[in-house]
Amino acid sequence: MLERRFWSNCALILLLITSFSIWHIYTSHSIAIRSVYDYNMSTRYSSFSFTLRNINSSYTYPIHQLPPFDYSTLMNLPTFNFLILNKCKTTPLLLILIHSAPTNYNRRKSIRETWGSKLQNASIFFMLGLVREPKLQQKIKEENTNYRDIVQGTFLDVYRNVTYKHVMSLKYAIYHCPNAKYILKTDDDVFVNMPKIMNFLTLEMSPYGAERLLSCSKRNHSPVKRSYRSKWRVSFKEYPNRYYPSYCPGWIILYSPDVIFGLYKQVQKVDYFWIDDVLITGILREKENIQIHDATSLILPCETVKKILKHEFSYDSTNFLYGPADLSLREMYVLGNFVKNASSLKSTSSVR
Repeated sequence: MLERRFWSNCALILLLITSFSIWHIYTSHSIAIRSVYDYNMSTRYSSFSFTLRNINSSYTYPIHQLPPFDYSTLMNLPTFNFLILNKCKTTPLLLILIHSAPTNYNRRKSIRETWGSKLQNASIFFMLGLVREPKLQQKIKEENTNYRDIVQGTFLDVYRNVTYKHVMSLKYAIYHCPNAKYILKTDDDVFVNMPKIMNFLTLEMSPYGAERLLSCSKRNHSPVKRSYRSKWRVSFKEYPNRYYPSYCPGWIILYSPDVIFGLYKQVQKVDYFWIDDVLITGILREKENIQIHDATSLILPCETVKKILKHEFSYDSTNFLYGPADLSLREMYVLGNFVKNASSLKSTSSVR
């Protein structure tokens, strides 16, 4: 009888210890990983490949893991340098790096006058390469004197050198804006809904950042173009496979700093491939075992842009983070006014 009672008490104690252990693991884990909202900003996600940081966790780029002359190297260019360089804010929540052609002054101007104006807790820079014409270079210098938002590297700014520009963007984030919590890489014909993305990163994600985050409008099973009539033609020598791995189209990519570093470390060691998004967020992403988080539902559909242009769309429906790619200058300004008016209406309603 006593022996039976002894084993019953042991079983009870063991059950209590097990329950406490499970509770402790769950609560400890939940400090580091919060639940995340779905990109329609209303329903919950289940499990994710990325995690959100808390106040007690931060990321420091392990630059000591890079070769001694890494700063002056850009893939196969051994004498790289920043010809024009500007500093970011001390600790921005969001660093935005915008690929821009040197001649695209009006596009840069449209961003400065719309979604890139009056920024709080964010830094924006336009990424450029070298130009052949001295007069154009002088204009770029004068533009930078006025706005202090240009980063220019010592590689020729031509279409087939876009991978250099992407890697320069990663290098800039690592060496010159290491405290940014999130890094957004985009193009100068894309609209970013700044009020929404800042709220999204702060409230739905984490103001302390994330890890293993690579978010974009994911492309799957894309066939390699072999036709000589295609500007995207790739030879079998350049890339032998029939399909590209899943990758992020370069016009909108949201990175966490650790992903930036992992991909940068890899791309500095590989042969040059001119399709930057396939190389960095496809081929090298697979090597780093990073999963892509599909953000397609966060992008404003082209049909909705058309409705906004015709004033057929309600201000209540501004639940998007990014506009579509290839926007015209007119569409950039119209979306800028649309978001501005929507924010004003929301502020007026909240006061009432």
